[in-house]
Amino acid sequence: MRGVIEGYYGPPFSHEARIDFMQWMAGEGLTVYAYAPKDDPFHRDRWREPYPDDEMQRFEELVRKGKECGVDFCYTISPGLDISDGEEGVLVDKLRTLADVGFETFGVLWDDVPAGGTELGERHGRATAAAVDAIGGATWWTVGTDYAISRPTPYLEGLCRTVPDEVLVSWTGSGVTPASVTGAEAAGLGDALGRKLLLWENFPVNDSVMRDVLHMGPYPNRSPDLVDASSGVLLNLMQHPYASRIGVACGARFWRDPKADRQRVWRDVIGGFGDLAPLARACRSWADDPGPDPDLLEWAAAAPQDKRLRSFLEAGCRGGLSAEVQADLEPWLAAWEREAQLMLMCLDILERGYRSTNRGVGAAVLWFNARTQRTQTFGLRAAAYPVTLQSGEFATTGAEAAIIGENLTDRLCRRALHAPL
Repeated sequence: MRGVIEGYYGPPFSHEARIDFMQWMAGEGLTVYAYAPKDDPFHRDRWREPYPDDEMQRFEELVRKGKECGVDFCYTISPGLDISDGEEGVLVDKLRTLADVGFETFGVLWDDVPAGGTELGERHGRATAAAVDAIGGATWWTVGTDYAISRPTPYLEGLCRTVPDEVLVSWTGSGVTPASVTGAEAAGLGDALGRKLLLWENFPVNDSVMRDVLHMGPYPNRSPDLVDASSGVLLNLMQHPYASRIGVACGARFWRDPKADRQRVWRDVIGGFGDLAPLARACRSWADDPGPDPDLLEWAAAAPQDKRLRSFLEAGCRGGLSAEVQADLEPWLAAWEREAQLMLMCLDILERGYRSTNRGVGAAVLWFNARTQRTQTFGLRAAAYPVTLQSGEFATTGAEAAIIGENLTDRLCRRALHAPL
């Protein structure tokens, strides 16, 4: 299974965006689109209730459009917040209505609900098994309540003991957004649970504490042996359909050719998204690589004699972007432009070899304003990630979870404002 999952907290994709995304992702060799938006009430909070007729008609069209382009549109349900013993029949009835409109792949998800031990794992496993047994003839997968982990727990052992062997079980690695995932980790946990694991890859997703960062950079550090050690991958999308394509394309290429250089792949990918390339260069940072784009750093270091950074900034970041895409990405596009204005002012200071009082004060004020904005571009000043590390019985926060640094603008401002008069 290789595909994507619309599994974030935030406004779900529009119907049209899903169709467009499926048609695009098929060209990247991804064949599963898992529908799991946390903010769809009928998926999670009100999972027992049937979908309205118009929504069922849209599902039917999505299944059909997916088949036309070679993508399996997968429905998932998340009943774990309040399902009770004996409600397996309610779950089956809900999923049967979805099977009737053509779904052939299903997920029963138990993530982000109150934790428990063996008994809870077995209860979740029995509910999943009831759905598989009653509906059958489909591809099934699940994710447990313990999903960000590197060793078996009583809950996971109970879940895997009661879930049918053909059901894929997913995890996110040793943490929610782990800086690295290895084949040895996947194989070790998978062997202990008696099945190969499906990686729920929390990239390029940017919900929760990551909301200020747009993830358009290289695929995170994953070892090549992870591909053979896993039963597949589902890349979790951002709520920004078009911007998600860069990270998804990088991920898809890793799972096709895991030994390829990540940075080279990313540069090749953004080359195919010429209109998004300026924003992608400014929004390439992630937990494992929070600094500015290396090319931009090189251009800044060579300025003012080298004009590449000036040319890049003066060209802007909106050229070729549709009005719809600009509206979707406006916070980052506006931040790009504010930072570019300030960097151009700093280049002026460096090029002219002097700093007037007004120019210096203006740069200082703009720099202060830039450092107080929440939206992150040109590297991360302040960001948080749900990076956890497990050791024995305890989960601790990884060093990558809290990022405090300087972006490209900060470095150029410091250089310009400290330049000799």
